[in-house]
Amino acid sequence: MRWLDIDIRCGDEGASVRPFLERAQARRDTLAAIQRESGLDSPQVLSCLEEIGQLLFRAAHAADASAFAPDRTDGVTRAPAPLGSAAGRDVTGYHLVVDDKVLDLPWTALHNGIHFLLEQSPICVSTRSSRPVAGAEAQHQWMRRWEEDAFTETALGPASLGELIRRYRPEACAEPTILFLDGQGGAADSVHGLRERDMVHGALEARGDGQRLARLAAPSGALTPAALATTAHGYQAFHFSGATAVAPVAPGQAAGVLDLDILSPPAWSVREDPTEFEVVGVDPVTSLLDQINEKADAGRLAPWSRPVVSQAVAEAAPCWQLEDGPVRPEDLAHKHAAPPLVFSNSYLSLQSLGARFLAAGTSVFVGPQLALAPERASEFAAEFYHALALGTPAAESLRQAALACRRRWGAHHPAWLGYGIMGSGTLALQYL
Repeated sequence: MRWLDIDIRCGDEGASVRPFLERAQARRDTLAAIQRESGLDSPQVLSCLEEIGQLLFRAAHAADASAFAPDRTDGVTRAPAPLGSAAGRDVTGYHLVVDDKVLDLPWTALHNGIHFLLEQSPICVSTRSSRPVAGAEAQHQWMRRWEEDAFTETALGPASLGELIRRYRPEACAEPTILFLDGQGGAADSVHGLRERDMVHGALEARGDGQRLARLAAPSGALTPAALATTAHGYQAFHFSGATAVAPVAPGQAAGVLDLDILSPPAWSVREDPTEFEVVGVDPVTSLLDQINEKADAGRLAPWSRPVVSQAVAEAAPCWQLEDGPVRPEDLAHKHAAPPLVFSNSYLSLQSLGARFLAAGTSVFVGPQLALAPERASEFAAEFYHALALGTPAAESLRQAALACRRRWGAHHPAWLGYGIMGSGTLALQYL
């Protein structure tokens, strides 16, 4: 398999690219209204996606006229053949390198004027190249295994899934675990949450080459945000099941009660040692008040020390609502607890959470870019995990899930284009 890097970053010479991206962004922002007025699955939604996809395609073509040329030799990353794909080594994927501001656009809806590119090729978007680089990404164990597999395949030919498992997982090694987080209204026995959990569990039981690549785990009781951040290192992926058709309301906000989690320090705040500036021989309360007054005079009061937090600020930080409180990517970043793979099956999570999870350390984020009926969302998730369980990389798994849902629901149904993927589309379960 090979990945073609398509650099669409505007930079200083982005005059030819920027207008297309701005138009695509403006059109994307109308999708929610179209779905509210015409219905989640109306033909108008698909028409809008097609229009956005053509604008994004023109932006890529403006950045590089040969971006989608099949005979390209520049910007090519060789990758191990996707084990779960019938096309095998002949698969060509498109890895779009974009600026942060347009990372959350529906890139999987790329359309060349004839068809959606996702029908034939996996698509992934990131702010970095698909080529392995030194730094944070290279520190992920799965990425090192992927590089080794790519090198070995070039030298000796492709390995079977069983060979990869024996190579990367010693006999006593535990299976990778995907943690299922139920955000369906906070009810421990929510019908939809249980249904989706069963579907994902069944999908992971599909065994490529007789090997089970991962298992699904669910908390035995209520899981607090602090406990999740503490225990997250034991999991290789999170699957969050939440509301996908409408934006969830944070507990307490509907009644005008302030969500105290908004007051927690953000990821970029500087955490001072509590004893670093302690004044010896002075009453601790007096000392603390002096420090606060000093910071106020200098204009350095931290955002969480303000007495009032507006509704706009609260809405600007979407999160997962678990039974015992909200969880944000920034909370996991503090503990270096973000797993390599996150699938957030929640309302427009690609826009609200995708880039934040990548910043927190996640390698791959998958989530809806449309409002979706709960049944559709669960079916798509099951198809995605079924492909993953056969050894298929994440981006190709998303493509296969989209095509499976397209066959089931019909080509006119927009939900098959309802998901996007950010990060490294080459991640596969056998490397975890």
